[in-house]
Amino acid sequence: MTRHGETVWNVEIRMQGRNNSPLTEAGIDGAYRLKELLKGIPLIKCYTSPLPRALHTASILIGGRPVGLVLEKRLAEMDLGVWEGVRMEDAKATYPELFHNFRVRPDLFTPASGGENFYDVVSRAQSFLESMAAQPEDAGPVLVVTHGIMLQAIMMICDGRDMSTLRSGQTVDQTRLFNIRYDGMKWHVIKRNGQDE
Repeated sequence: MTRHGETVWNVEIRMQGRNNSPLTEAGIDGAYRLKELLKGIPLIKCYTSPLPRALHTASILIGGRPVGLVLEKRLAEMDLGVWEGVRMEDAKATYPELFHNFRVRPDLFTPASGGENFYDVVSRAQSFLESMAAQPEDAGPVLVVTHGIMLQAIMMICDGRDMSTLRSGQTVDQTRLFNIRYDGMKWHVIKRNGQDE
């Protein structure tokens, strides 16, 4: 699994959510570097968020390989409602308590107007992991391209952590590899941000 490459809004410290900004040159370079690391892995499928920044990253990662590309809505980033496109400093100034909960206490966060809460995101992550666990053993390895908060939710589930730790329990760097495996009972994290456990 990986997070999409760096985008213009990442550099500008804007909140993206379901909105989109294009990959930067650094984001594209990061995807090509990860593609090199993946070339020895016999991928069968690539599940990607349908948002353009994730799809662009996935296209680079599998470019030229006979790997099925599956657009998966459950992997989309958290819907941030009215915060999408807003600079983080402006969201913090306008909604100080909500922004604090968004960054530090996801278990207490309620959207400012529209959008999802973190329980919605975790529900989508859990549903996706359950569908992956139900696949036959020879259905992998697969590549997953998603977003920062969604990947934090997946790691929280795999680690068996409480919702209050979703944002603090796992950093998610862009175009770095996370590797998880299902043993028939639970998920095990093998690699985080490109580092073996």
